[in-house]
Amino acid sequence: MGSERDRNVETSAERMVVAMRETAARLNGIIQSAMDAIITVDEHQDIVIFNPAAEKMFGCSAADVLGTPLDQFIPARYRDAHRSHIRQFGTAGVTTRRMGGQSEIIGLRVDGEEFPIEASISQALVGGKKLFSVILRDVTQRKQTEEALRDSAERYQRLVELVPDAIWIERDGRITFVNRACQELLGADSVAQLLGKSPLEFIHPDFHPLALSRRERLRTEPQRNVFVEKKIVPLRGVPREVEVAETSFHDEGGIALLAVLRDITERKGTEHELHESREQLRSMAAALHAAREEEQTRIARELHDELGQALTALKMDVAAIASELTAEQVAALGRTQEMARMLQNTVAAVRRIATELRPLMLDDLGLLPTIGWLTNDFSKRTGVAVELSLPEPETDIDPELSTALFRVLQEALTNVARHAGATRVQVALTCLGAEMQLRVSDNGNGFDTSAVRRTKTFGLLGMRERASMLGGTLTIESKPAAGTSVEIAIPLQR
Repeated sequence: MGSERDRNVETSAERMVVAMRETAARLNGIIQSAMDAIITVDEHQDIVIFNPAAEKMFGCSAADVLGTPLDQFIPARYRDAHRSHIRQFGTAGVTTRRMGGQSEIIGLRVDGEEFPIEASISQALVGGKKLFSVILRDVTQRKQTEEALRDSAERYQRLVELVPDAIWIERDGRITFVNRACQELLGADSVAQLLGKSPLEFIHPDFHPLALSRRERLRTEPQRNVFVEKKIVPLRGVPREVEVAETSFHDEGGIALLAVLRDITERKGTEHELHESREQLRSMAAALHAAREEEQTRIARELHDELGQALTALKMDVAAIASELTAEQVAALGRTQEMARMLQNTVAAVRRIATELRPLMLDDLGLLPTIGWLTNDFSKRTGVAVELSLPEPETDIDPELSTALFRVLQEALTNVARHAGATRVQVALTCLGAEMQLRVSDNGNGFDTSAVRRTKTFGLLGMRERASMLGGTLTIESKPAAGTSVEIAIPLQR
């Protein structure tokens, strides 16, 4: 019986030894394959374990350092403090601790290079002896990255301070950052007056619904470079007009909203003044057009009524004189016939000049017959075929609109005769709902509209201005070798 128990005890002991050896082998395998450096020292702080990662970190082999002091890998100025730290740790009763706390731990390679490390220390009793194991990680690259990020942050901070536009950042509805330009825009004596406040305190109440809806969208659907105009109420001074670009971004604090504000108060004032000046100029131009049309009408009537009648009377007198001459008065008869021809040409010239100044039928008969006469006369003079489409005669067109449409058609046909080289022109006047549209298209040479905009084409400019004065629009479509279309649209009620 006793012999059997002895054999069982020996078997159990052997198993324990095998298990311990397997555990030691696994532990050694872990230590040897670990990516972090592992160093174990005894109570005298002499090295007993030095894994491959430690060899790579400090630039030496385990065979060269086993049994030697750990101090060789610590800069001289830290050695006393390090030894004291390990002694205190050995008596503190804890098994693990992160070394260094908030202070930086510095390692020393065999070539004399110092580098930052993170370390954690543990202690254990092995065979009645206390061993200290340190796991080390080289954080040189991380420190360099942190330093670079710090430098970048400081550099960007300086750049943001130099930006002439106001910038604020808000989180959870409160301002957390402003630059110098924002402080000036909001009339604050210090940044502290702005931080922690709601942006709505500085946005005019009229724009609160817009600001709230924009913030809600930005939190759920980030939008970039969306400009809106708002009014800012600074701590001091009068409200300012601003143009705002807003966006959202994620950082360690969650979703933040960034706003870039540009003071456009002076620009808006200038735009208002320009608008008023433009309206005044437009009113003056309209008055000049009306005065010119009135003067041309007066001159045309005088040419037609007075000069035309006088020339007609002269023509009749010459004809009477010619009828009283005998066949023997050959010289006198020839001269009277020549005078009759000159008078006939002069009457025709007067009628042409009067018509170009202001066709009297425009006032007497209306726009539609005048357009018919103008296109027919154009076709006779130039040989260019004209396709004409007009609305029903009952269409009510006021004199001001009639004059504008006639002058645009007159200018468009003049341009066709001078520049287009066309063989066919289509003229269409239509009444579409609440506006009149006149379209003149030709099959001529065409031109580059962008090049024409850069030149002083007063004919096109005059047509555009006539349309604008009556609240209408002028559209010109053309391409080289593809003909030209000019369309004017003017509302019936202005």
